[in-house]
Amino acid sequence: MNDDAELVQRIRDGATDEFAELVQRHQSRVRGIVGRYERDGHLCDDLTQETFLKAWRALASFDGRAPFVHWLSRIAVRVAIDHLRRRKARVGEVGFDELGPDAAEWLHGTDEEPSPHQAREILDVAMQRLSPAERVVITLQEIEGRSVREIGELTGSSGVAVRVRAMRARAKLRKIIEAMERQSS
Repeated sequence: MNDDAELVQRIRDGATDEFAELVQRHQSRVRGIVGRYERDGHLCDDLTQETFLKAWRALASFDGRAPFVHWLSRIAVRVAIDHLRRRKARVGEVGFDELGPDAAEWLHGTDEEPSPHQAREILDVAMQRLSPAERVVITLQEIEGRSVREIGELTGSSGVAVRVRAMRARAKLRKIIEAMERQSS
């Protein structure tokens, strides 16, 4: 198996058909990244394709200082952030009434802990009320388990900025969920 950097160089030298090999190697990783920000499978496919299209167009800017997969992952994160911004501008906030009946029932005051499915629905609605930047940091840190340094590399932010954004996003998320509970009472 050829190294990604060597493959990129061959593509730059005119073997453009070999870009399909890069897509094949990294498609599942890219789809996994965008899938953490968008649950609709068709939209994930579109975002994955958009990521590879952007990578193709920017291939000349890949300088090899970092592994190709890191460069591609950063593009995927930016595509996901742009998607969240566009969707938030179009759709606005998801209302409490759009929660499924099980999650809504829990919020209406049952003393039981929510099921994993209920908790996921509640978290999805609450996460949609965060800004795209807040949502990305929380997703990368809490769901993907990435370090502050990795998040900084992927988002182009300093470690301090990542820590502050994560702290503020967690506090905002807590307030959103508390407000949802109060609304349901």
